[in-house]
Amino acid sequence: MQGGLYLSEKKDFNPWENMKWELDLDSFEFIISAFFEYNKNRNSNWIWPEDLEDISTSLKSNEELTPINKNNWLKLAKLICENESISISENTFTIIGKHETVFTFDVSIEFSRWLPPNSLTSHETALSNIKRGVKNKHILGNHIANLEASSASWKIETSCHNEGLGWQDFPAHMKGLELKEFESYSTCIFPSGDSFVESLTLLINQLLEDEEVWNILHQQELARRKSNEEFDKKWPNGRPDDWMYL
Repeated sequence: MQGGLYLSEKKDFNPWENMKWELDLDSFEFIISAFFEYNKNRNSNWIWPEDLEDISTSLKSNEELTPINKNNWLKLAKLICENESISISENTFTIIGKHETVFTFDVSIEFSRWLPPNSLTSHETALSNIKRGVKNKHILGNHIANLEASSASWKIETSCHNEGLGWQDFPAHMKGLELKEFESYSTCIFPSGDSFVESLTLLINQLLEDEEVWNILHQQELARRKSNEEFDKKWPNGRPDDWMYL
């Protein structure tokens, strides 16, 4: 490495010449393309693109870029770039699982979360409010927007057959599940890593594996139905308006 040039067997190679500069520099697609261009002539040990965090400032907006965090980013970028089942358009991921399920979702680096596909732009203002702790309960429209953004957080979409009326079938390859269908809007896969990038890597691997993610959604659907049954037993005539305080 010398003066921003990666010296390879192909003589002097400047990775920045082939960057996708037409993209939003804080988009996930640009950031991953930067990792790829910087490392495409390396066999195994990828390195951090010089000054990337100064070009794509969202990288340091939420989490400190410690050596461990940078290494996790390199692992994630390598996983994405070397897997044909993963594609990114701006901030929207499409992942094809090993059983042919198609999963889609948006990723926000700035707000450290994933959301339903093509929804990030519509939630950005509310997500900024949430990040800054601005609840705006006195402004009804803003308050509702904040609630909608919170509800959308951690949701993904699947290609499972939609039965209509908000229900989808669990995929045929998941044998032995107690339930056969789930609420189509109850598809939250919550973060489980020590950092956002680690959680995103775990999510992507689960979607590629295309099995454990369904066990997670199945358990959540069982818990949701049990909770609804308990509410119905407690308030058979409907929940009172102040049920949360009773």
